Amino acid sequence: MIYIGMDTSIKSFEVYAINDRKKVVFRDEIPATRSALRLTVRGLGEEPKLVVFEAGNQLKWIASTLKKLRGVHVHVVHPNVVKWISQSSGKTDKIDARKLAQLARGDLLPKKVHIVEGKVRQLRELLSARSKLQSKRVALINTIRGYMLQEGYKLPKKFFDRRDWKEQLNKSKVGQTTKLIIASFMTSIEALLESERQLSKELLKIEDDRLDKLESIPSIGGITSRTLLSAIDDAKRFDDKKAAAKYGALTPRIFQSGEMVHLGRINQDGRHEVRRVLLQCAHTVARMKTLAAKPLQEFFFRIMKRRGKKIAIVALARKLMTIAYAVLKTGEYYDPAKLVSQPR
Repeated sequence: MIYIGMDTSIKSFEVYAINDRKKVVFRDEIPATRSALRLTVRGLGEEPKLVVFEAGNQLKWIASTLKKLRGVHVHVVHPNVVKWISQSSGKTDKIDARKLAQLARGDLLPKKVHIVEGKVRQLRELLSARSKLQSKRVALINTIRGYMLQEGYKLPKKFFDRRDWKEQLNKSKVGQTTKLIIASFMTSIEALLESERQLSKELLKIEDDRLDKLESIPSIGGITSRTLLSAIDDAKRFDDKKAAAKYGALTPRIFQSGEMVHLGRINQDGRHEVRRVLLQCAHTVARMKTLAAKPLQEFFFRIMKRRGKKIAIVALARKLMTIAYAVLKTGEYYDPAKLVSQPR
């Protein structure tokens, strides 16, 4: 077996390869191209190879190129999991590549990143692009609100959702320069919103048998089900529901010293888009009046009485995440009867 560590960048890859006897068989910088990568890996002979690199912007094409090569196995690690590399006293690209190769040889690699393909890859890319458009639109909206605050006025109610925003803006008492700026921003906001709608349509066109099962869960709609599917994909890759909840960025930080255990704020490690949509779903479930949502509501109100509404909402979002995990793992539809209510 040959163990290959790679430190990737936009222009070049630093490659370090060792064999079972820890002998260095390759150490050089190569261009960041498919042809250079294929040539380098093939040039190491017919022995099986394990290529290790950190997840990054180029993950998709690097992984797909390597997977097409015979006898090559890919292990992608999350950058946050190998922080000791960045904290090393001598951090260079060459050192990073060497350490990854040595970890691979010693069977000390952390759990590899799940690489999605096919429909799930399409979902992730569309959702990521849609999220970027949303963040830019929200940033422009907040900028407009900032201009209005400087003028000492507030925009009409639901200004950003109104088709007659131009008439409403003209009626406002702000100066002409501010009106011109706001009108320019609103044109961009409308364009961004239209782009979001186009991406949402493309998202909803992607079909999968697992989506129907996810949408049987109260409050889970078309976009949310696709967000969950794109994140979880293969539920069996998680050890248990706690691991799935952590992946959804819905578990608290734990601080332990001796016999003292303190739960802190929600951990930021995980997929933020999952937490965002499930928090919205949790608010919806808390207001629903259906039999399917009743066990979830009982859970929510039980937590709220003890810990308050904010913590109860997060707990409910985590509950939805674990239910989605169970639905995907078992291949069964949501069944409220399986949610056993605990005594109050």
